[in-house]
Amino acid sequence: MSKELKGITQPKDDTTLWRYMSFEKFANILATESLFFARADKYDDKFEGYIPESATLPPKLDINPTIERVDSNLRPYIMCNCWHKKEEESMAMWDKYHLRNNGIAIKTTMGNLESSLPDKPNVFIGKIKYINNHDEIDMPVDVDNLLYYPYFYKRKPFEYEHEVRAIIDISSIPRDVSYEFGKPLKINIQTLIGENSEVIVSPHADEWIARTLELIVKRYEFRFLVNRSKLLDPPV
Repeated sequence: MSKELKGITQPKDDTTLWRYMSFEKFANILATESLFFARADKYDDKFEGYIPESATLPPKLDINPTIERVDSNLRPYIMCNCWHKKEEESMAMWDKYHLRNNGIAIKTTMGNLESSLPDKPNVFIGKIKYINNHDEIDMPVDVDNLLYYPYFYKRKPFEYEHEVRAIIDISSIPRDVSYEFGKPLKINIQTLIGENSEVIVSPHADEWIARTLELIVKRYEFRFLVNRSKLLDPPV
């Protein structure tokens, strides 16, 4: 279930969202009927979740006995799933994830994403705020917000991502379970890729990729559209 985070803006239900990925990862979504939420410490940006030195923090949180402060030690417990907020398809995003030959993109809406989530656990969804440096973050005083708030801020050089981020409520993650790379979360695929949605194949991909994808979709008895990108089609 989607949950709002005070001070973080949620997109409107009709906001268009994209998720760019490899053919293999998309096939895994269909096979497992789940979205993968990656550990924050596995991202390339080492400023993920960075808390400014000036922030006033509680001395200890009852989350895990090894966590003494809300700092980088918390990052392995923050599980994120990221989307691109833009009306149009983006060639830059195809290139960013090296998806020229076998890329797939899910085009959906914020409303569909929210509705596809299970009742439990809670999932916080919000737009990333892009700032010059993390000292600009106005840290909240309540602990619940403090856990997730810094993960909705990134530096200006990443602004081209136009990111919308979903984060699993940490209280739902068992303390005695370790996730090596992240946590899959069961969702309703037909809702996620439902009304006003489609799956788009990279403009660089060979024709067999699209044909194979259509067969996989039928194999799992889904009914959403699979279309090839027209970004590189010649002018009519």
